[in-house]
Amino acid sequence: MATKFEFYLSSEDTERLFCLKNKTGKNDLTGNEYARQLLERELYRLCPRLPETDEYGNYIL
Repeated sequence: MATKFEFYLSSEDTERLFCLKNKTGKNDLTGNEYARQLLERELYRLCPRLPETDEYGNYIL
């Protein structure tokens, strides 16, 4: 299952995104695809295990 997110980046962050995309040679990806890869990688780095919830719905890391 997937969840759709929609958000805006500042002009400065958009420039950073496309600069990194170019430097990493990911020219076959769209800006959105590359941004998704970056976000997924960062989320995994910050939280490598899939979080669980307790009986109250609070996340347990």
